[in-house]
Amino acid sequence: MAFFGAFSACAQDENAQEQNPKAEKQQGPMMPMVRGDFRSMALTHPKAKVTDVIDGVTIEVDGKKKVRLSGIWVPWDSPNEPGDNVKKAQTLLKKFAMGRMVRLYQTKKESEGRTNRLGQMLAQIERDDGLWLQGALLYSGLATVMTSPSNPENAKRMYAVEAEARKLKAGLWDDARWSVLDPGKAQDFVNEYRIVEGKVFSTAMKNNTFYINFSRDWKTDFTVSVTSDKRLAFSKQGVNLMGLNGKNIRVRGWVRNYNGPLIEITHPEQIEVLD
Repeated sequence: MAFFGAFSACAQDENAQEQNPKAEKQQGPMMPMVRGDFRSMALTHPKAKVTDVIDGVTIEVDGKKKVRLSGIWVPWDSPNEPGDNVKKAQTLLKKFAMGRMVRLYQTKKESEGRTNRLGQMLAQIERDDGLWLQGALLYSGLATVMTSPSNPENAKRMYAVEAEARKLKAGLWDDARWSVLDPGKAQDFVNEYRIVEGKVFSTAMKNNTFYINFSRDWKTDFTVSVTSDKRLAFSKQGVNLMGLNGKNIRVRGWVRNYNGPLIEITHPEQIEVLD
């Protein structure tokens, strides 16, 4: 596996396998040292100690600061019940981060993307030995990528690690409930955050909104929309939306009902062009 240098060595105790040669067979493959790429981010806290793990995506550092792992999401079983996925993610974070020293990387702009509405810090987190916590959760199949307009960093790297987890059928990816959807199935998941993959049938502009259609019947089938103010962001990244005709793409976001199931794009990182 070579995700542009994302993996090396192992995240577990380096001596564990030597002490117990049967350990890997009993426990499954050891997690590689998943590494991030933080060159587009600011190192705002070069030395912080993890003093608590609050849930599957939130830790406490230095006994006072709450930090939300940006760019990922652990699906809840229902709006009122986190479920086993969140518990497993919390257990993994405790195993890999509790009591450890970490580095916090945040957006370069101080005024955007550094805190959420709960007042928690938003950061990509790297353990002192180089293990990237977001990557560890993604590789274990306990989280999916969920970027935002203010926190799009590391999207390509996260997608690569998530794709490896899908290939290995790790965690969520061994459960049909969370599988990547065919466009024809999106209607069953309105009001949920989902990943949809399919071939673009056509594209069209209407009322200053760009639409990506996955079938001839655009009035009832799955559609992706991009408002005019968001199209500029695609252009800056060299993505020609009109050129998506006939291409296979993977898109993620909240599915809502508007002339059939629809995902509204808020930033370019929500769309992966697969060919």
